[in-house]
Amino acid sequence: MLISSSDLINLPVYTSNGRHLGRIASFDLNIDGQTIENYYVKTGLIKGLWHEQLMINHRQVISISKEKMVVEDMVLKESEAEFKPVRLATPTAK
Repeated sequence: MLISSSDLINLPVYTSNGRHLGRIASFDLNIDGQTIENYYVKTGLIKGLWHEQLMINHRQVISISKEKMVVEDMVLKESEAEFKPVRLATPTAK
């Protein structure tokens, strides 16, 4: 089944336990594999004012239909998913 980007944007996202996480705001497309890598989900109002954004990797998606996306219960906030800096070794002079 095909789903268009206009159907995907604003699609409700739920966990497998039925908890509503928010709606898809955007996604990353891997042009090499022509696949979606990550989905970005805007949550509802948090503490009355703020929205949060969740990043959901395509491996966490259980199912997608035109009605909703269902994901594993464990998702990360975008800020938690950032890579930690890696220290590179430098060659020693002989």
